Amino acid sequence: ISDFITGAAEQLVLGVSPDADVALVEGQGSLWHPAYAPVTLGLLFGCAPDLLVMCIDTARTEVEGYGVALPPLAEMIRAHEALLAPIKPAWVAAVAVNTSSLPDDRARAAIANAHAGCGLPADDVVRFGGARLWRALREAARETPKRLTRAAAAG
Repeated sequence: ISDFITGAAEQLVLGVSPDADVALVEGQGSLWHPAYAPVTLGLLFGCAPDLLVMCIDTARTEVEGYGVALPPLAEMIRAHEALLAPIKPAWVAAVAVNTSSLPDDRARAAIANAHAGCGLPADDVVRFGGARLWRALREAARETPKRLTRAAAAG
């Protein structure tokens, strides 16, 4: 079945209106998950994103049930960008941090640590809202090849 993930994801993305400025594709998974990494990779390749939002959970240090240690955030980001580079270069523009297991003060510290660990805007969009990440995506979208091509064509 996973032979068709990439093509199915591509078809769904191609079904979005060509006039749309943004198509958000949500995918759960991990390149470090022994069972689901192929699904994650198929989704990444099929969607051929312009930008990514890296999602992390402060309560997780390993893949649940498998004992596979999760690498540091900066390493995760580099791996995603490197995997996509030969297919369609894309970069991580922001980090969504799940802090649901933490009290507010520790949640804010975890978000600050995520930002410090990779230099990208980070926030818990459920707990504190998505404005910071949306601004980061909007700004990064101005620099994507698609946006630059449209701007050049508009003259």
